[in-house]
Amino acid sequence: MKIWNRMFFMLLLCGAMSLGLNACSCDDDDDDDDDDDDDDDEGYQCDSSDPVEPEADFFVDISDQSGMRVDNYYENPPEGIQRNDHARVESADINGDGYDDLLMHSLFPNPQNGVPFEHLVFLNNGDGTFSDFSEESGLRNIQAGFFAFGDVDNDGDQDAFAGVDIFRYEDYRNEILLNDGEGHFTVLDDSGVDDNYKTYAGNALFADFNGDANLDLFVGNGHTMYAAPDLLYFGNGDGTFEDVSERLADMPSQPTNGCLTADYDNDGDLDIFVSTYSVSTLNGLNHLWENDGEGNFTNVAVERGFASLATGNYYLVTTDHGTAPEPGAGPGTYVGSNGFGIDCGDIDNDGDLDIFLTTISHATNMDELRKWSDPTQLLINGGEDEDFYLTNEFLERGLIFNEGDIDGAMVDFDNDGRLDLSLSRDKKYENSYYEWDMKGWFGLWRQLEDGTFQSFGEASGINDPEDSVWIRAKSTSNNIWIDIDHDGDLDLFTGAGDLGGGRPNFLLRNDIGQENRWLAVRLEGDGEHINRDAIGARLYLETDEVTLMREKKSSKGHYNSESTRVQHFGLGAMSCECALRVVWPDGEEAEFACRQDFGDNMYIKITYPDQIEVEE
Repeated sequence: MKIWNRMFFMLLLCGAMSLGLNACSCDDDDDDDDDDDDDDDEGYQCDSSDPVEPEADFFVDISDQSGMRVDNYYENPPEGIQRNDHARVESADINGDGYDDLLMHSLFPNPQNGVPFEHLVFLNNGDGTFSDFSEESGLRNIQAGFFAFGDVDNDGDQDAFAGVDIFRYEDYRNEILLNDGEGHFTVLDDSGVDDNYKTYAGNALFADFNGDANLDLFVGNGHTMYAAPDLLYFGNGDGTFEDVSERLADMPSQPTNGCLTADYDNDGDLDIFVSTYSVSTLNGLNHLWENDGEGNFTNVAVERGFASLATGNYYLVTTDHGTAPEPGAGPGTYVGSNGFGIDCGDIDNDGDLDIFLTTISHATNMDELRKWSDPTQLLINGGEDEDFYLTNEFLERGLIFNEGDIDGAMVDFDNDGRLDLSLSRDKKYENSYYEWDMKGWFGLWRQLEDGTFQSFGEASGINDPEDSVWIRAKSTSNNIWIDIDHDGDLDLFTGAGDLGGGRPNFLLRNDIGQENRWLAVRLEGDGEHINRDAIGARLYLETDEVTLMREKKSSKGHYNSESTRVQHFGLGAMSCECALRVVWPDGEEAEFACRQDFGDNMYIKITYPDQIEVEE
């Protein structure tokens, strides 16, 4: 069912409705006698009653019943395997049916000794179950550590970059894989991405950095193993790429452990955040590559407060640790971090993107690098008034230190209109701590109305200490969020590392978010003016009281985590009188009226420049 964009003045017709009502509708009365338009004239209904609050056990483990655990680990592991799991997880709609599919990658195989990389692919059946598609996809035996997905040839489907990491081996190289539109992939010869540092890739992302409507490719090299420069490629629009790494001015050689794109300075182009690993390598300073709009980048991490924090580990018992600056150091010389995952979102609903960076920060006064290494951070964007300086508010917002934070995400799991935080954690450090959230359990932090956070990890149902077989959700790898059944809330998929004997991954259904109002928006470019994936497009859901903003990105953080690319809004108790505005990467804008062009609890698709479709 297609509903074409209307003039924004239609929203004004809704203003006469009482805001105190629990339900509202708006009439488009151009012709009161036209009975054929009655259904359209009434508009979509809206219930702005108070949202349902989460209490306990609102996540349900559906891992087995979903069908996605086939071959997650080896019952009889091959000799020489390092880790018996497929704990690198991500999602992509590889067959174009509108539902996100699941992909899993072996974490640490041993290709040199005959244990190759392996990838599992499960197609979403649309009802909360999945079908094994690993062999049919052509991806199962691709020798790479991870995939990054994007429409590199502008034909409307998701292609892939396959990145090789961890080891040097002459027969393995980075590759581009083209999709036939139904989820079958083939290697593209001479793609141009396999010529430099071919076995160092730890993560990657797609975005259009130079504004030519073709996806470009950033490759983060090194992972936790090597100090290597990162790579930048410009896409030609046919699946091939040109190495333009010289546009990353004065690129240092460090282990890149996570990366993402974000227009952090609101200038209309995409910048690159890089999480680096190892305080022993160039002091562990992170990178922030600021784009000049034409795909030329300058590292401004020190100036913007992203390279490193002045303060050190939160947990050390020194009276002012975590709040006082490192003595004898300054911006650019403060000790940085052992960085892992990274995500971005407008955590405070002020119209700019904030950063969530997860790290492993070892708490000891016996070593200066460890003492001052940066812990996990919630970096709030100061906006133009503060010259886009990023300020860490982790402690002020009530969050708790954990030495083993691996991968983080920003997600509104309860659809109350405020972004929350999720954390995968490693259990290897937990014996040094006593508080629940300082151990290796999966962390879930709900943002409260005052901007502070309340821990729901223990009560949520995600973790299960009584599960003696799989020890559910403890010591997980990366985590992603997708709406597997299109009920409007985001479900959790997390990679489960091998704890001895092998362990399958976990899929947990969200049963709280669907109780509240929501909106899910797909964005699609035309491949001529903007990239088909519409990476970099922004959505603003606006009322008189609040504006919710989402920016479409390729992937996030550690091990190339990729959550859904559908932009989800929790509406909570937001007013029924609202508008949805999309700002495309080329600066074009379109505006749509709530109640008239769409309603609550809907999936809608917006195609460049101004076509809106309500999905049945």
